[in-house]
Amino acid sequence: MDRTTRKSAAILTAIMAVEAVPLVLTLLSSPPGVAGRLWGWHPGIAAAWVGAAAVATAYVLYARHSLPLVRQRFFDIDGLKLLVVPFAIVTGTFEELFFRKMLMDWAARAGAGALVQIVASAVIFGAAHAVWGLFGRQWRVALGAALATGVLGALLAGLYLLGGRQVAPCAWAHMLINLAIEPWLVMAAVSAGRDGWARRGTA
Repeated sequence: MDRTTRKSAAILTAIMAVEAVPLVLTLLSSPPGVAGRLWGWHPGIAAAWVGAAAVATAYVLYARHSLPLVRQRFFDIDGLKLLVVPFAIVTGTFEELFFRKMLMDWAARAGAGALVQIVASAVIFGAAHAVWGLFGRQWRVALGAALATGVLGALLAGLYLLGGRQVAPCAWAHMLINLAIEPWLVMAAVSAGRDGWARRGTA
């Protein structure tokens, strides 16, 4: 295992561990049936499910087009890729609970309209993902990551509202994106100077 692979595995594990703690605590303190609301099929919001599939597909295709490493290793299966399975479940679920449900519901209770909720969710989501650029020690990469994930955050926020504030479509879209393009996205950030991320300024 080379240095980049080891560092990528360490980053994935650390992020998963940090987000797993509040996710598990949330599930344990929630009433029965919350898992069904998080991951289950909700009839009556077909448009949100279709939108989730479209958002996930579009973002994965965008990442493959923009990042040579993602494109080259997209179908590779190894130990690092297998680590992404629990990573995708934990991060996809927790981040949608936080950046969509918790943040947007709080904004709604504070009197913010739909547009403000979407913008707030997108900006904070994008800012949080600027950390990918810091892994590669590239400020330009950080900006690119923030912009790309900010757009994704806006789309997921729109899905959340489209689905009547049901988080499941957003969580599934997020999990599928992570499952498809990790760990190559992390490896691209770690080796930003070599894989073209910094040149393209993308997330």
